[in-house]
Amino acid sequence: MTLYEEFKEKYLRDDLIDFFIEKRKFILEKNKKDYLNYLIKEGLLEEDITNVAKMSLDLFIAQAQTILIHDKEIVETYSRLNKKQKSMLFSEINKKLRCMVLNEITYEAEFE
Repeated sequence: MTLYEEFKEKYLRDDLIDFFIEKRKFILEKNKKDYLNYLIKEGLLEEDITNVAKMSLDLFIAQAQTILIHDKEIVETYSRLNKKQKSMLFSEINKKLRCMVLNEITYEAEFE
């Protein structure tokens, strides 16, 4: 099993898309009320949430592949780690990717 496949098995589950959906709803309700009102008025709220969550998931997957398939240094380092260290590395990569995606897409997207 490749490094990416191991990561995918552990972190790319249905709850990841739910995570991005909930974060999108949260940011619209708390920080983008004018945009939220526009989406509701135009009947675009569900489409916005679906599109942004899908883009967020797609970016998460693409970045995970970039790191875990194409970054030779990480792939080589991973092969020398023990089970606990591997788990910690995956956890940190997961956190980093989620934060990056939230900041780049989930929180920022506006399709006006």
